[in-house]
Amino acid sequence: MEGPPVTAATGVLGPVVVKLGALLGSKYKLQRQTLKDIKFIKSKLKFVHSILWAIWGKETLDAQSKELKKEALDLADDMQDAIDDFILTMEPSHRNKHLKIQIKIQASPFQDFRTRVDDVSARCRSKWKIKPAERVCSLYSTKRAESSIPSKLPPHRAPFVCKNASEIIGMGRWREDLITYLVGEGSTMAQPQFKMASIVGIGGVGKTTLANLVYEEIGNKFQSRAFVSVTPTANKKEVLTSILQQVGAKLPAGTKARTEEDIIHTISNFLEDKRYLVVIDDIWHHGEWEIISKSIPQNNLGSRIVMTTRIDSVSDDIDYNKLCIRMNPGWSFEEERWFYGPHVQDFTAWMKPDMVGEGFDRDHPIVRMCCCLPLALLCMFSAMAIVREQQEQLGVHVKARDMQDMIEKQVKKSGIQNTPGFEPLVESLQLGYDDLPHHMLKTCLLYCSIYPQNYRFDMNDLVMRWVAEGFTYKEDTGKCYFEELCNRGFMLHVGDSLGMSYYQMNHPMMRNFLRWKLHEDKFFTCSSDITFAYSCQIHRLCIDDYPIDDGAAEGVDPLLGLDWSQIRSLVVFEGAKRYIPFEKLKHVRVLDLQYHQQYLEFEKVRRDYHYVNFEFGKALGNHHVKDICGLLRLRHLFGLDGTGINVIPPEIGRLHYLETLQIRFTWITELPSEIGDLPQLKILDVSHNKKLAKLPREMGPTTFRDPGPELQQMAQKAAS
Repeated sequence: MEGPPVTAATGVLGPVVVKLGALLGSKYKLQRQTLKDIKFIKSKLKFVHSILWAIWGKETLDAQSKELKKEALDLADDMQDAIDDFILTMEPSHRNKHLKIQIKIQASPFQDFRTRVDDVSARCRSKWKIKPAERVCSLYSTKRAESSIPSKLPPHRAPFVCKNASEIIGMGRWREDLITYLVGEGSTMAQPQFKMASIVGIGGVGKTTLANLVYEEIGNKFQSRAFVSVTPTANKKEVLTSILQQVGAKLPAGTKARTEEDIIHTISNFLEDKRYLVVIDDIWHHGEWEIISKSIPQNNLGSRIVMTTRIDSVSDDIDYNKLCIRMNPGWSFEEERWFYGPHVQDFTAWMKPDMVGEGFDRDHPIVRMCCCLPLALLCMFSAMAIVREQQEQLGVHVKARDMQDMIEKQVKKSGIQNTPGFEPLVESLQLGYDDLPHHMLKTCLLYCSIYPQNYRFDMNDLVMRWVAEGFTYKEDTGKCYFEELCNRGFMLHVGDSLGMSYYQMNHPMMRNFLRWKLHEDKFFTCSSDITFAYSCQIHRLCIDDYPIDDGAAEGVDPLLGLDWSQIRSLVVFEGAKRYIPFEKLKHVRVLDLQYHQQYLEFEKVRRDYHYVNFEFGKALGNHHVKDICGLLRLRHLFGLDGTGINVIPPEIGRLHYLETLQIRFTWITELPSEIGDLPQLKILDVSHNKKLAKLPREMGPTTFRDPGPELQQMAQKAAS
């Protein structure tokens, strides 16, 4: 059933409203009171959905507002469970096999929800007084919803330029290349034709610094020049006015520029016969460039334009004679590290001796988190200076290594958003996040932050998980989302091998920033972020590692007190050596077991799909599979992998709602015929099971994922 997606803003509210609407349809025959309750609840939840959709990212929520939002999302999760439980109790009609009937002796199962829904709806209405125009039908038209919500207005960002920046951040080669391209190697202008240059890279990588270095060095070779910065919410008229004033143009005496066209016409006329240099810093959208470019004539007098942007497509859309400098960091598979021009030695050489002496560790985890991102490294040193000042006020002398330890702990525990000294980096990353055009993209990006640092994933596997979580209903749409995140520099392509394209999040600091936003929204909870004081219900859990908690006794797991029956989505990553009580996951819909997937993917690249019998290959066994077969609400099962599995039991036929089943790298020899009877199964991945010899004849129109020639041959035999 397609409808509004699951988002970090609204949780499952949208899908729940659609499910309630379906219960009112012709496929169900309900009692009168049940129908009344459903209509009432549907109306109230639809209103709550519209409010939460409208306010997300628009305003900063206080503690009370966050708690109310969490209560609304918990209500939606509980409502979804109640709907599914109710449908399971309904009986099929004897006359119409497509009709389900409510049991006559059964009271309305939703009566208790009326009070909760009415209370939450009333408090949301009181807390957020949304104008009628903003109460858009976001359930069915995301475009209307997006266009009606004003963007958050971030504070104006001044260019981050440091003294002696060319030496600090090691960009001398780019600087020389750019200067040579723009003005030639001599002291005079080498080529009169109009030229452009673009500098592309993620926030904090040094685009503005490089542009400013070049601007200051060659600016005196031009008759007129201007350097203007653009933000996602910039007023175009103000940007044009800044260009007008900097190049020295003036409006006719006694007149005022009433429109953008007036200013454009004045600038264009003034620059028509002049050699000029204009730097446009941080272009976000092609439409911004189209407006600004109208004011800048291509006069072939040696004029130059330099633009910086985070968006690949903005640079690619400009077809003028131009040089493109890409400053994004890269990742080395072989060395397991980031690589890029600037290095920490460049920074330590510039810092005061007392900042980098006394045990300063150039390979410290906090340094590695900052590496290849100049702004992050500078913020780290700023944070160290703040720590040193605070300690000196207390009369305490702190060594550099100890300061690094303190900052690392603060960043991991509370995020860079709550670590003094990192404000410029947070502001830069926030700009890029806020500019994402809709909630679905933001939700998909936030989900990516649950992956361990430097985790490599395949695009198709990630998109499958987005679909499973309900962030989108079509893989093609999910792939478009993924491509847009790559276009905006959030994802980094790190290599191709054996038909797979590997990606990872572009930088550790970006992941930290997004991880803390995910934590604030309480949309997905990661085990490494849980403390003993954590009291919220957990519906979506990622088990990645043990938490770092000052109050925790050594060896004591905060998850011991977790109510596993509340979990709707569970992701388990490699290295998470915990006991998972599968039999308690009564309401789980998505189960993603990536105990050793990273290793298996790596082996596919390195050893041509050969098995290596390491102990963690046995993380799952046959008894685990039997427990999983009792999870009747399960829709998507990923990662039923490992050499500890050699039998898939017939009990898997109990999973009537199962849509995705992934069984790989096991020792199974056959699949039970019950798999062919699963009514909802759409995707079956049984690739890389070396001992699998045949498929059951009962296999229906299932989509095989990654079918090799042997699997195709087995499928043909089963169908014949």
